[in-house]
Amino acid sequence: MKLLNTLSLISIILVFSCETANLTGSENVSEIENVSFSQVNTTVSNNVLIANGIITNDNQSVSISPPWYIECQYYHTNSTGNTFLIGGESTTINNALPAGISLEWTLEHHVDNVENYINFTISDLRAYKN
Repeated sequence: MKLLNTLSLISIILVFSCETANLTGSENVSEIENVSFSQVNTTVSNNVLIANGIITNDNQSVSISPPWYIECQYYHTNSTGNTFLIGGESTTINNALPAGISLEWTLEHHVDNVENYINFTISDLRAYKN
């Protein structure tokens, strides 16, 4: 019984600590509308999965005020066709992005065995504000 209570307590702590964390993919943010991503590339270098590209503020009159964020999820498909989530990354942008202006961005995800993820992909790319 003591073991069951201890396991229950650990489970509750883990659930609540995860809910309050600022995790990549959080639903409790405001996605920024009227932006577009282009020239998105992925590369691998020294145990780092790198995604980069250009984001453009497509709004005709509204600037995106800092701070704001760009994030994505990293995925790998194995030889049997199963797709696995590797992890996610985000970066803070501390500059305003005026209407019609573009910005280059880079996200880096560190892994132990980069050779396992040579053909990684990204998805769930978005810009948001907390």
